[in-house]
Amino acid sequence: MDSGIKNTLFGIAAFISIILGLTVYSFLSPRPLSDADAAKLGFYLLNEPRQISEFSMTDHFGRQASLSSLKGSWTLLFFGFTTCPDICPTTLSILNDAVTALKNPPSVVMVSVDPERDTPSRLAQYVPAFNPEFVGYTGSFEETVKLSEGLNIAFGKVPGELPGSYLVDHSASLVLINPDGLYAGFVKAPHNASNIQRIVRALPN
Repeated sequence: MDSGIKNTLFGIAAFISIILGLTVYSFLSPRPLSDADAAKLGFYLLNEPRQISEFSMTDHFGRQASLSSLKGSWTLLFFGFTTCPDICPTTLSILNDAVTALKNPPSVVMVSVDPERDTPSRLAQYVPAFNPEFVGYTGSFEETVKLSEGLNIAFGKVPGELPGSYLVDHSASLVLINPDGLYAGFVKAPHNASNIQRIVRALPN
């Protein structure tokens, strides 16, 4: 084969390889959301991530959970409780659908807003039933309030129909914690798996 033709073919092949590489990179790399797109998804990223006060809780394995437990990866943190009739099981199911389809899923943590009833063993029966990688935290009422207030999450007891019974009214927002353990933003309800996936894929690695 003529050397000129051979060089031309090599050049074309190299050009195609570069184009394919750039296409794959653009598909796999984070694609930042515009403010308008983020708002449509109910996603609000803070201009400056905020410090989270140190806290002391217990995870559903019986291990100590603290601020350092939230470092090292992106985390979606949800406040809920095991006897929640609707919002909590629905949200955890959606989170499972979302993360199982992601190549690099975030950690998912449910912090109990009902520490009076949600022991680590009770959380161990509840949270992993939605996904074995999900983790539940429980702690004293004071620690729970301190963490929730720092993340702009409100909750409170609501009397039930039977004497002495109660539910817990709470925000259904998902809190986004960055790998440095900083409060980075939140996702408002209602949630769906595809929206959560779009948000996570837009996060920097």
